[in-house]
Formats: sequence, C-alpha cells, structure tokens
Amino acid sequence: MATLSKPKPSRRAWIPLALCCAALAFLQASALPVDTTDPVTPLNIAAAHSRGSKPTSILLKGGTIIAYNDQEHDLDIIRDGSLLIVNDRITAVGKDIGDVPAGTEIVDVAGGIITPGFVDTHKHSWQHLYQTMEPDITLGEYVWKYSSTAKITMHLDVQDIYSSTKMSLMDSLNGGVTSILDHGHATFTPKHIEGMMNATIESGARVWQAYTVMPVHSRKEDKFKLDYTGVNRNGWRWKQLQALAKQAPWADGRVQLGLAWESGRTVQEARHGFEQARDLNLSVVTVHHVGFPIQPDSGYMAKPIYQLNEWGFLNSTYPIVFSHGTLVDGGDLSLLRKNNHFVSVTPESEHHFAHGQLFAHRVLTQGALGTDVSATFSSDMITQMRLQLQSTRNLLANPVHYNMRYANNTAMTVKQAFLLGTRNGGLALHRPDIGVIKKGAKADVVVFSSDNPAFSAFYDPVAAVVLHSHVGHIQHVLVDGRWVKRDFKLQGVDWPKIKADFEAAARKVQKISDNEDWAAVRQETWSALHVTDDMEEAVPRVSVDPSQL
Repeated sequence: MATLSKPKPSRRAWIPLALCCAALAFLQASALPVDTTDPVTPLNIAAAHSRGSKPTSILLKGGTIIAYNDQEHDLDIIRDGSLLIVNDRITAVGKDIGDVPAGTEIVDVAGGIITPGFVDTHKHSWQHLYQTMEPDITLGEYVWKYSSTAKITMHLDVQDIYSSTKMSLMDSLNGGVTSILDHGHATFTPKHIEGMMNATIESGARVWQAYTVMPVHSRKEDKFKLDYTGVNRNGWRWKQLQALAKQAPWADGRVQLGLAWESGRTVQEARHGFEQARDLNLSVVTVHHVGFPIQPDSGYMAKPIYQLNEWGFLNSTYPIVFSHGTLVDGGDLSLLRKNNHFVSVTPESEHHFAHGQLFAHRVLTQGALGTDVSATFSSDMITQMRLQLQSTRNLLANPVHYNMRYANNTAMTVKQAFLLGTRNGGLALHRPDIGVIKKGAKADVVVFSSDNPAFSAFYDPVAAVVLHSHVGHIQHVLVDGRWVKRDFKLQGVDWPKIKADFEAAARKVQKISDNEDWAAVRQETWSALHVTDDMEEAVPRVSVDPSQL
C-alpha cells in the first residue's frame, strides 16, 4: 500500500489539532495516494427501524407552549394551549385548534411546559463508555487516553461501540435532546462502523451520523502508531461511505449520513472530502475548529473558515458545522453569514477541557450548541444553555467590574440561550422544521412537568426551562410523533439488556485503564506527534482546604 509522507512540523507550532481528536496527525500527511487494500465487506446495517410507538394522531392539551412565530421572528408563548400531531408533523398549535381527527389520542399536559426537542450539533456518542473515568481531564490528556487515536481503542470491539453509542443516545433522549449531529470517529474497522450505525438507527433519536475519515490507532501495534489504511483515495473508508450513501437515509429519514472531514494541507487534498460530500448528496459536513494560532504550514485547520472560503468550499449546498470555534472572530462571522454555515459552541466541553471560550459570543448569531463528549459531562442541552448564558454574562461584565462599576444590563437573555439550544440547531443543519414548534414542523416535542418545587408556579416558561429545570423534570419526549419517553420512562427499549451490555463494555475498559502505564502512553503519543514540553503550560490550581493555608 502506498504510504503517506509525514514531515516534521515546526517546533514552534502549537498542537491544538492533536488536542482536537489528534487531527494534527492527519494534517501531517502531504498527499492522499490511492489505497489498494481489499474492498470493504458487504454492509450489514439495520433495516429502517423506528423505536417507540407507532405514529398516529396525538393531541397535547392544556400546557404552556413555547412556539415559534416566523412572521415575528420570535418565540410565541401560548398558555393553556393545544398541540396536534398527525404522524410525524405538527399540524396545529394554538389556544383553539378546532376539530381533531377521529381516534386522536388526547394527552392532558395541564400545568406542563411544551418545548421543541433540543438540538445537539456536536457529539461523540461512541465514547460514552468512558463515563466518569477522567473527571479532571484536559484536552491533551484526552488525546492520548481516550480519543479515537488513543491506544486504548485497540481493545474496543464492535459490541463495545454498539452499546456505548446506543446508551449515549438514550442519555440524549432522556434529556429531551431529539436531534444530534454525531461526529462518529469510531471508524476503526468496517464492522465497528456498522455497530455504530445500527445503534444509531435503533436508538429512536434523530441523528446526522457524520462518518469520520481519519487515521486511528493501529490495531496491530502495541506502541503508539497511526494506521492510515482506508484513509487514502479509494481506501476502504471512502468505499464504505459510498456504500452507506446508497442506503441512506434510514428509519423514514430520521437517520441521515454526513461526513466529518478535516484533512489536507493543500486545496487538492482537501477537495476530495468536500467533493465526496457533494457527489454522494450527504446531509452535512462537520469540521473541528479550535482555532489556535497554528503555523500556516500545519494545514487548513489553523483557520478553517478562512481557508475553506479561500478555496471555495464554503459555497456548498450542504451545511458545514464547525465545532467549538474557540478563537473565531468577526471575519469568521461574516463568512458564516454569507454562506449560511454555523459554529457549534460546546460550553461545558470548552470549560472542562480547558481549551477556552474567549470569543464564542462573537458568532452566536451563527451559533448553535453541542455537548461533545458525554463520557465526561452531561448529554442534555439544559446544562449547555444555562452554562453558555451565564458564562457569556460573566465574561462581558468583567470589563465593567475592572473599571469599578456595576453592569446595568445583561449581555445575554434566557430567550437567546433557549434559541441556541433549539431553533439555531435546526438552522445549523439547514432544517428550519426542527428545533421549533409551529405548524408543519417535525413532531419532535418535549413536555416538562411543573409538578415540582423548582417552578410549580412559573411566570416565564422559558426561564423555567433554562434556569430552573433539570432532566428529571422531563415527563414526555416524542420524535417523529412517536413516544420515546413517556411518564418519565424511556419507551420501546429493553432497558435491563441495554444496561447490562453497556456495563460489560464500560467495566472492561475501566479494568484496562487501571492496568495501563499511562506515563509511557503519554510519552509514546507525544513523541509520535512531535509534541514537546514547551508547547504546554500549567495553570494554577485552587485550594478549598483551609488547612492548606
């Protein structure tokens, strides 16, 4: 097989690409030659399958509805309203919707809050099996411990990926997240990808599964080594993507196929992925954008929005979603607006992994929210909306405080936070019919119960959801007009089996981790990726123990 030449980058170059799923290794490739490996085995992807009840006619009656008014470009609060669902669409919403079809199921939601299903525009579902293993991890540690290029992935079999992906999507649905852009970089072998796809289709969630073409850790080497098999032109990954595209979409359109693509030091190399997305009629392309000041010779990931625009790839019919956008600027915003693309801001991830969120507020008009890695923190969008709201308020008020003044206004409203977690997510995916409640929208609906101490006498339903609610308050969830959660319980799943399978996968990984020499793994990985000590810097650690003073 033809091999990729890998020139050593400048010592002064920073490493945030490696710190974003080890994409630096991909950018070190100077060419994408033809791959002559065996073709991918025949696909074994589940037939169209929809979890939950059969779609029919459902009337949600008596709740407070957070609808969207296209004419006013604003939320429309309807108190004591009704929402009619026929099959997979919302057909009527309002105070008085008139007659309903014969046989309509009438569900009393008086006192509840009806919202659109939340939209998560950046998630790596397959990594759920690492949950709680590294609560204090940074982005650098993540790369050499648990990313798709980490050594530990050698031990993950197809069942592990299937169980982890399925449990992560159950976590999303339980939290009212009905639409997910899944950056699925568990592309270790064709069978692993089939497992991930089958779990996605069976989950009942609305998912854009972004097939990832990038090198992964070799499954044959004990020490760190990247395997480029299948990445090159006509490699098995591209062949499998092409075969999947012939099948897509699945589950009556609920599961769509996309591409996660971030390779190429030149326009010729980068073009391949974007042309594949166009030719295969893929539903989305997603690209990591940490945006640190990488040297210009480190590939287009240094400033992907600028560079892709320069190369003409932003002028696409499919949406491009840039995840994180840590150092995006006003120029990025202008290009995003011009080409109708969005940044997926993942506030909990950017705070947790310490890759920062200094300038995300600059592009929120072209921004949506994501969760990133459910192994390390929450899968729900309530947390993301709340954290983005309060961190933005704090960030923009700090200069006023430095001047010994107090702020007499707030930099961001709860309504704006709510829109980031709902409608903006739909717009990021070029789907104005999701993330909103209006006539003709997809019947992806969440009902919050107010029968709790947190907001039993709410005045503002948006504030109740963004500032006071949690996942335990979510009573009902529908996707495509099907119940996937009802009366606080997930529907249509064999929970004992899902739990047992996931626990087996997680316990296996935990045992492997306990016996791993992580210091050696770090040294091997950083040496291979040309990461040196002068590229990292420690931050001061706080103390909460009075005895340490």
